[in-house]
Amino acid sequence: MSLTGTVHDFMTDPYSTYRALNAEAPLTPVGPAEYVVTDPALIFEILEDHDKYTSVHNLEGHVPVCDEARAILDDTLFYRTALFNEPPPAHSAFRKTFIRPFTPAAVDRLAPKIRDVATGLCGDLTGRNAFDVMGELAYPLPIKIISDMIGIPEDDRAQVKQWNDLWLALQVAPLPPEQQTQAAGSVRAYDDYVRDLIAKIRAERRPSLILEMADAIGTPGAVHEVDDIIVAIRVMIAAGHETTSGLIGNAVARLIETGRWDRLAGDPGAIPDFVEETLAADPSVQSTPRSVEEETVIRGVTVPAGARLHLAIGAYPLLAGPNGTTADPMAGGHKHIGFGHGIHRCVGSHLGRVEARLALAALLEAVPSAPRFDEAAPPERLPGGYVFRAFSSLPIRW
Repeated sequence: MSLTGTVHDFMTDPYSTYRALNAEAPLTPVGPAEYVVTDPALIFEILEDHDKYTSVHNLEGHVPVCDEARAILDDTLFYRTALFNEPPPAHSAFRKTFIRPFTPAAVDRLAPKIRDVATGLCGDLTGRNAFDVMGELAYPLPIKIISDMIGIPEDDRAQVKQWNDLWLALQVAPLPPEQQTQAAGSVRAYDDYVRDLIAKIRAERRPSLILEMADAIGTPGAVHEVDDIIVAIRVMIAAGHETTSGLIGNAVARLIETGRWDRLAGDPGAIPDFVEETLAADPSVQSTPRSVEEETVIRGVTVPAGARLHLAIGAYPLLAGPNGTTADPMAGGHKHIGFGHGIHRCVGSHLGRVEARLALAALLEAVPSAPRFDEAAPPERLPGGYVFRAFSSLPIRW
């Protein structure tokens, strides 16, 4: 079986595809020097061996780009390696420059603000009988929180999101050449904007994550420059927004599909466990890439140097047996690697959890009765679905 042969069904139900792929082999070739890895034990093995299987090429894009777009991108930071994708010691040194706001203690202090934002976004639904989960809650909540942390002015956020969406599209979507060229031009504008923002924040001494990272340049043990901050900020916006938006939408859809809205509304203390259930059953991040440094034999398959392995995060809970490892210490009784595993595990995992929990709590409180999907405007998923699994729209009615 090949992934391309099932692509039309994949967006609806990727998990049947994972079962079928894994029944034939633990890793499946899906293109020239590209493989999908579905076996849970093998996924763990690869995630834990960052010497043989590297992350340094993760941001170089998953799809080929046309020559015109490539020429533009070569003059930007698109192909610059993110330091947090490097192996230690560079990885560890750079991570120290931005870890503080993402620690559990810091996020817990931020929780009242997140709750207020979520409650305000849900608003008073008296007199209404419909709500756009993605447009009114799942998108705006995490983009506001991560933008506030980073230091992006409110007036700039719509433009930054547009730039970030185009940058992500170049990473994962097979765009037509003219759209690739347009998106490549936006990467240059995005680079320039963040560079100017860093300079402005440093001059104004405005408290923010950018200031902390900029102030660390040149200090003992620091390994980064301004260009590394630009790359990191771009990834943080995407990781701190897209993944959490998708998680919130997937959780709401799961509540409706399983008929458990009223039960969870009556027992808000169970919301954290439901978020972990969603991370296991329908995670917003379905795969993470690793590249093979040298030709190697993996489970009897000779994999050439430079090959890309797509580790199916979404397959792990489904296929891990009863004795499988619960990778995430915060997952409770749910096996999942929804935030990754190993040294490159998502630094914002606690923030994503708290945002999803408080978004669900606010929505459960605001909606007056158990909702249903809007028959006139059914939910729509973002195209593709192999890297991110999320809704583009999720209207509900009651």
